[in-house]
Amino acid sequence: MTIIEFFQQRAGTWLSQRTSHHLIIKKSESGKSEIKVENLSLDDPAVIALCELHEYAVDRALCAAQVSWQGSMEWDSAPDQQSGSTVLVAIGEPDNMQAGTLLRQQGYAEKSPVAGRYRVSDDGVLCLITEYGMVYSEEKLWFPKPNICMRAGLTTGMSNIASFCTEIRKLS
Repeated sequence: MTIIEFFQQRAGTWLSQRTSHHLIIKKSESGKSEIKVENLSLDDPAVIALCELHEYAVDRALCAAQVSWQGSMEWDSAPDQQSGSTVLVAIGEPDNMQAGTLLRQQGYAEKSPVAGRYRVSDDGVLCLITEYGMVYSEEKLWFPKPNICMRAGLTTGMSNIASFCTEIRKLS
């Protein structure tokens, strides 16, 4: 699977069930969300702006998506505390399109633009690695079935959290 095929398969609306393990305090919490992934054309103004912000020529972009989410975690005080959206753009390495840079309009741990690394393995697992200052985040996503996406992540630094999500595509 290529990064382009991964983005295409990820398009749609997904119902997500998440469990997060807070490693320092040794507690876990669960949460639910709805995630909407829409593929964007590479000439979309948001894609062009994100490439320019990170100083990449837009002709290096392989694919792009708008991701929005709304949900809540068990400990949230407000039901929509876990909501937002971001634009993602994959920039492939010149000699290897299975690895490269993933630009984000905003990161998960920070609300500012961030660039991380991606790699798609031969068995179709997408690995995302993002570092922001003292925070290191690694997340793996894969499709055991076309309408099921699994995500496992580890964030270390200011917070130490291991998480696992099962996401089911919402059918029309």
